[in-house]
Amino acid sequence: MRMILLSLSMSLLLLGCKDASPAAATEAQEAEKQIPEIAVEDADKALQSGAVAVDANSTRTRKKNGTVPDAVILTSSYKYDLAQLPSDKSKDLIFYCSNTSCTASDAAAERASAHGYDNVHIMREGIKGWKEAGKPTKPFTDS
Repeated sequence: MRMILLSLSMSLLLLGCKDASPAAATEAQEAEKQIPEIAVEDADKALQSGAVAVDANSTRTRKKNGTVPDAVILTSSYKYDLAQLPSDKSKDLIFYCSNTSCTASDAAAERASAHGYDNVHIMREGIKGWKEAGKPTKPFTDS
């Protein structure tokens, strides 16, 4: 009986060394596609070096908190016209929305990444974190 259990245990261990199942491979690919986050201070440095801020907030949030100066103002976080983004798909893009609970920047960044933009980041702290860090904002107007 011990030999059977030992043999069964060894078989199970060897199975664990095989390639991952298709479901596990799909999960790994999804995790690999995850958009990297960037901290406010690092985002500020990147913007000073030519990166482009991309605002995925609602008009209401923009009116209340302003925007990062010179940010691209998206018309929608998930169905915006890609022509709103720079034509250079290697340009460093920093998407943001309201705060750490907001996911509009995730949807917008994923859309850009899915359409070939290579250097896409999410500033998770959003405009509120930007302001709390003492960074400048620009008032938003609908015009």
